[in-house]
Amino acid sequence: MATESATRVLEALSSLYSTTDRQSNREASRWLEAFQKKPEAWVVADYLIKLPDANLETRLFAAQTFKQKITYDLRELDVEARLQLRDSLVDLLWQFSNGPKAVMIQLCLAIADLAIQLLQWKTVIPDLVEKFGKTPHGSICLLEILKILPEEMNNNTRLPLTDYEYKSRGEELIDSNAKQVLDLLTMYMQSSGNDVDLQERVFKCFSSWIRTGEMDINWISASPLLELSFKGLESPELFDVAVDVISEIIYETRDVNECRSIIEQIYPCFATMLQKLSEAIEEEDEDAVRGYGRIFAEAGEAYINLIGRHPEAFGILMDGIIKVSAYNDLEIVPITFKFWYELTLLLETETYKASIPQFLAYYDALVDIMIEHLRYPADLDSLTAEERDDFRDFRHKMGDTLKDCCRILTPQRCLVKPMNLLTALLNNSEATWQQIEAPIFSLRVMGSEVPKDENEVMPHIMEFLSQLPDHPKIRYAATLVISRYSFWTEAHPQFIQYQLNFISNGMQNAEVAAASALALKHLCKDCSQHLVDYLAQLQSFYVQVTKTLPFRDVLEVTEAVSHVISVIPPAEIQKALQVFCLPVAQELHDIVSRGKDKVTNEDCVKMGDILEQISVFFEVIRPDISLGQPHPCVTFITELWPVLDATLASFGQVVTVSEPLCKCFNSFIVSYGPHFIPLLPQLMERLMNAFANTGLSGYLWVSLKLVREFSRNDGERPCFDLIQGLSQAMFIKMQAQQINDIPDVIEEYFRLVTAFLENAPNLLLQDPLLATIFQAGIAGLSINEPHALGAILSFYRKLLELSNKSATVVTLFKEYGGNLTAVLFNGLVDFYNQDSISDVAALFKSLTEILPSESSQWMMTVVNAVPEEYMSVEIKSDFMANWTG
Repeated sequence: MATESATRVLEALSSLYSTTDRQSNREASRWLEAFQKKPEAWVVADYLIKLPDANLETRLFAAQTFKQKITYDLRELDVEARLQLRDSLVDLLWQFSNGPKAVMIQLCLAIADLAIQLLQWKTVIPDLVEKFGKTPHGSICLLEILKILPEEMNNNTRLPLTDYEYKSRGEELIDSNAKQVLDLLTMYMQSSGNDVDLQERVFKCFSSWIRTGEMDINWISASPLLELSFKGLESPELFDVAVDVISEIIYETRDVNECRSIIEQIYPCFATMLQKLSEAIEEEDEDAVRGYGRIFAEAGEAYINLIGRHPEAFGILMDGIIKVSAYNDLEIVPITFKFWYELTLLLETETYKASIPQFLAYYDALVDIMIEHLRYPADLDSLTAEERDDFRDFRHKMGDTLKDCCRILTPQRCLVKPMNLLTALLNNSEATWQQIEAPIFSLRVMGSEVPKDENEVMPHIMEFLSQLPDHPKIRYAATLVISRYSFWTEAHPQFIQYQLNFISNGMQNAEVAAASALALKHLCKDCSQHLVDYLAQLQSFYVQVTKTLPFRDVLEVTEAVSHVISVIPPAEIQKALQVFCLPVAQELHDIVSRGKDKVTNEDCVKMGDILEQISVFFEVIRPDISLGQPHPCVTFITELWPVLDATLASFGQVVTVSEPLCKCFNSFIVSYGPHFIPLLPQLMERLMNAFANTGLSGYLWVSLKLVREFSRNDGERPCFDLIQGLSQAMFIKMQAQQINDIPDVIEEYFRLVTAFLENAPNLLLQDPLLATIFQAGIAGLSINEPHALGAILSFYRKLLELSNKSATVVTLFKEYGGNLTAVLFNGLVDFYNQDSISDVAALFKSLTEILPSESSQWMMTVVNAVPEEYMSVEIKSDFMANWTG
């Protein structure tokens, strides 16, 4: 049997590694994964790894199978078989101690995971030391296992141990052996001579035990390994691993009161490291700068309280960190950002405020450094799109550090720096646009820290913008400064006219238009009251620029003017909408009136853009109108209704039109609520017809918004009628199409039904429609798309919540619970993702609470139907015991 199965495994491995056909590879990989779950895999793995002529792939698969089986299926072996497995694995590891390395590492992982679970093995580390510790090649295996063991103990949560077993096994296996391991590592290091490979392995093992918190810091303090770790920095081969060890030691000494003595041992080493860091910077040795930078940043974060309390004593640390911050490799600089953030938080507290003066010079330097780093590279055009995106992201992270500086130095002191730098650059005829743009960008990112009433520097900066060169990159940055400081302009309205002109001129430049549109939006939002008098000027500007701007910028400008319209007297709003919005709607009417046959795909995209533009007006303009009073926006919507109706009738099946049209409907519902009720009947009728005719999910999405807004109280019956109409079309669609072809429709429909159950469940709970929805949900649970699946699961969980109020719900679960359980169980086994698994578990938990005996019977039926080659009788028994327990 083992030989026959081994032959099939070898065939699958051959297919996996020797063919380039993706489908064959996939099938072979799936078959091998399924095979590893079978009980016979133990014997086959042992057979394959011992084959005299087995190749690397075969032996690696066998070793990985041991690791997999030990992690997930150790319950298949009794204690005696586990002990035999231990002895076999130890012998195999000895056999492969000289390599191949990949096989050796998998066997080490297997032994480590077996050691954690094999509670009867009381002398793990002494046994391993006895077996492997006496020869050079055996020591390699020993150090690998010792490195892996605490990592698996602390991080491998897949091992089936209880919390108590984890804790007690950790104490027995790790804690009680930590001192012996430290002594062993010390012995290996002291006797290693010039064996750099052995020294590296010792350091990696040492780092692992420190990182998992298993080494008492007092033992480390007294150990020769502490000094040897710092000495390792002098060796190019050991430098990286020595950095890891030292960083771990520093992290473990972050309790500065408890670890004072070891900190006093460590800190003198920083003077030498500062010297080495300076040399590395001078020699442009990026690897060394990165390593020393890690150590200095780690120490800064660990000893932050000491630095704040005794800045004069920790000047070496501060000097090292500022040097790393100033380094020219922008991949290394961010190592220090967390330190500056934490130091800023510390210095803002009452306890440490008095120390701020001693840090001002560092923060002053940091502002200058960050502005320098903000500079775009001279060879910007040669960067890839990804490199440009990375640099932009990095600029914003540097911006956060500049904000930290503002909080310590004051915004005024920080703002003066880019201001003075710009003054000097504008007097320098050789200054590049990159040099000028960087301080402008710094002004923008510091905006959140500048108070609204700042009157010392900001007025000069705003006046200064007009003196900047007319370079598109510079103008773009300056326009975004206006955008960022619109809150400040609200308190300084004398700058509005100038800023409007600046923004308006920028609209003419394609490279600056997006920034100009964004700036206008923020200016109009924050300064809307001041801009009411500019409405006529804005109207002519709006008509002009929306003809030439890209669509996304048109939306920004539309939002801008809408913010101003929203604050004019209510009696004037309808007229303003007629001036601003009606011409836009007329453009839509002109396209629709051509008829279907004469409208192109480009025209449909244009219609969608117009509809989205119209929706912006109604998303933003929300005047406070008392109920019973005419609402100017709803009155205007009635004027628009014929063109919206015509659009829906002729092009409701075109997604590029329907989605923005639905967005329009949603803005009416959300913005005007009760005021919109007179128009609801015709909207509901159109939504039912549109979904029946097109099957598009957008109409369900709007219906969901409508139900959430109006289904309570008097709206329950109309909303229920809406759901009935939509459900009829939905069931037809589910019968006509594959579930996995319509995930968006499935998701929106079940979210809609669930929303109705949340707001007004009574009518649906009393109607036969619920049983049909229940069965449709079971059919839908075979869907692959996680969001759609989540919507269906939410529907069932909501029903279970209502079971105490409705006998109908309990009856439905009794009638269809077996089918529901089977579908959910199969989904868990086959394809549900991690998020869905937790939702299904919660659903099963609720079901067992309501129908304990029935749910157990359903689950037993499902589990017993699983073939034994995939789920043994013992596992089934354990599963059901846990389920019913």
